[in-house]
Amino acid sequence: MTTLVVASSQHGSTREIAERVAEVLRKNKGVGVEVQDPAHAQKWVQGANAVLVALPVYRGSLDSEGKKFLDANRAELTGKPLFILASGGGPELDPKLRLVLESYHPKEIGYFRGALVEEKLGFLEKLQIRMAKGQYGDFRDWSAIEAWGKSLAHRGAS
Repeated sequence: MTTLVVASSQHGSTREIAERVAEVLRKNKGVGVEVQDPAHAQKWVQGANAVLVALPVYRGSLDSEGKKFLDANRAELTGKPLFILASGGGPELDPKLRLVLESYHPKEIGYFRGALVEEKLGFLEKLQIRMAKGQYGDFRDWSAIEAWGKSLAHRGAS
């Protein structure tokens, strides 16, 4: 039994969240887990018993690589327990984005705040954060992330 974790991330924060969930599944539930980038995950979908797609929210939009994976594999994902983990800078997931994610019919959508590390951002990203009066920092709640990971095995991640 294997769970495929597809981790899309431009700056690494969402990937680190996905890897933590994968580690929780391995340690606490004995689940076989394979973590892959969206570009390399296609070959793993068929053999996976469940799939977790982790994708960040940037500037009010879902990460294009993560969404592209969901779109390209919609038929294959329909027959498996699907979980979606989104991370972003805001305190909650935008309701419009939640509707988009719900269209993939996941068993669960988890949303967690990520990290905004100034050194990892480009000039335009820094400018947008400054204009929005945003703050840099690591806003990830590791306890909540781990608790969510533990709960997935009870909902089909095996």
